[in-house]
Amino acid sequence: MTLYDKLDELRKSDMLPLHMPGHKRSGLIPEMSEIYGYDITEIDGFDDLHDATGVISDMQKRAADLYGADRAWISVNGSSAAIEAAILSSCKAGDKAIICRGSHKSVYYAVELAVIRPVYIEQSFTDGGVLLPPDPEAVLKKCNENKDAKCVVVTSPTYEGLLSDLKPIAEAAHQNNMALIVDAAHGAHLFLAGRKEKTAGDADPISAGADIVITSLHKMLPAPTQTALLLKGKHSAGSVSEDRLSHYMHVFQSSSPSYVLMAGIDKCLDYIEKEHEKNFTQTCKLIASFRERLKSLKYIDVGSQTDTADPFKAVIRSKSRAVSGRDLYIGLLEDYHIQCEMYASDYALAFFSEADERETFSRLEAALRAMDDKYEMAGLKADRTFDKNRISHIPESVMTPGIAMSRHKTDMSFGDELIGQVCGTYVSIYPPGIPIVIPGEVIDDKIISQIEEGMENGLNITGMKGSDISVIDDNE
Repeated sequence: MTLYDKLDELRKSDMLPLHMPGHKRSGLIPEMSEIYGYDITEIDGFDDLHDATGVISDMQKRAADLYGADRAWISVNGSSAAIEAAILSSCKAGDKAIICRGSHKSVYYAVELAVIRPVYIEQSFTDGGVLLPPDPEAVLKKCNENKDAKCVVVTSPTYEGLLSDLKPIAEAAHQNNMALIVDAAHGAHLFLAGRKEKTAGDADPISAGADIVITSLHKMLPAPTQTALLLKGKHSAGSVSEDRLSHYMHVFQSSSPSYVLMAGIDKCLDYIEKEHEKNFTQTCKLIASFRERLKSLKYIDVGSQTDTADPFKAVIRSKSRAVSGRDLYIGLLEDYHIQCEMYASDYALAFFSEADERETFSRLEAALRAMDDKYEMAGLKADRTFDKNRISHIPESVMTPGIAMSRHKTDMSFGDELIGQVCGTYVSIYPPGIPIVIPGEVIDDKIISQIEEGMENGLNITGMKGSDISVIDDNE
């Protein structure tokens, strides 16, 4: 019997609950009664996430089998907790970690907490302004220059669905006795063990040789928000300790994990086993047809970014400089009641999933055609160009994030006066949560320009206090 089945049986029983949580699976709040019916604590027969030997242990073994991993840990605190656990299990205070500059903020938080010395890999951009995964040669170069590093951290797929060439990256890491950690938060639907459909190329980080893989079930599969998996590769390096992974998964998760979320994981695994392959293939066909039909648009492009990109991510961009990513996002939202995932300066990002049916694509197609007609009537020009030589900016670092966060700080108004100051906070564009500058880095003119560009394009910039930025106080 699975965890969900046991919860459902308990919900229908006459068992008197003299334990937490306080709602007692009752109808005290009628609107929440259905959810509360599955919400318990670690009572007899329901296992313990932090010492799993029963139904939760069985669920983790099932997840490992589905993803071709040696072992799996479930996370009810999202991929963020699992990423932090993976890095802290691989590094100790003072160690080096080689990470992509375009990593999620949870990677930087782990670097801060462990007082790790980060070594950054530069990343380029597509000719459409989307951040590319790291070049394997660049990873190898960093590994050879930093042989004392303990791990390499890359993101694949990226937020926009671009995939890394992971096999040579794994080889580069392993040649130097480093663990390869892959943030595959957005790829849970792509790399299931034995999946026949190869629309997104070889997206499987486990087969490619990754030592630790983190993936969010909730991002692209039918699972509740906050549900994720940490997976240990079958041929992981000796530096990966299961005991340390287990310890830090306990550290970064609540001692009272949600059984509602764990039940959601259980049912999602059922879905993967029984329905995913068929629905994945069917949805890929709908997406391919949708993209093909929209090739006739004059001012809007929704084509796949590369042959190996995740087809479920649609980067919607205008060919006219007069139309920003925010214009596309707001236009779809306000005029057509279509809520996209996010927008950047030059594009809006839409996520598809196996829950989307033909009507989804018909409705989005109609909206984009109407917008395209509107742009034509306005006499816009298809004149957008991109800097094909742009690379991710890595500012000078004078102290690690962990040390910087312990220093005294002061707030300064945003402007050129900040140039030369040492940043005391994380300034990010969210989503996706990739920092522009982090604690311990020197604010330079490129940082100022990136923040200004984000402000001008209406992007959500986090880490600032109104118009102020926290900097290290030299008079400490």
